[in-house]
Amino acid sequence: MHIGLRVKTARQRAGLTQEALAEAVGKATETISNIERGFALTGLDTLQRISDAVGSPMIFFFEDIQDSREVSRRRLEKELHILMLIRSLSDKDLQVMSTLAETLTQQRRF
Repeated sequence: MHIGLRVKTARQRAGLTQEALAEAVGKATETISNIERGFALTGLDTLQRISDAVGSPMIFFFEDIQDSREVSRRRLEKELHILMLIRSLSDKDLQVMSTLAETLTQQRRF
């Protein structure tokens, strides 16, 4: 998963448009768009400003980063969406989700 997808997810979760995030971090809207799509790299200073603006810790942008050339963008987006859903679950619901995922994994083995 690349950092741009993390930026997009954090921005959306914070309820910000690309324009609002760009204004908050002092960048052009096109720059934010390019970062989110993986067309532009961002420095740590800009990433820190994005982190502050969206209310996500810096580590969020680096957790579980994979080589995106090996995994399709659609799959990465789905995985990140599921991760965001999981983080909003109660402990009880998380246990149910875990059981469901384990069941699906086991069924694919047969």
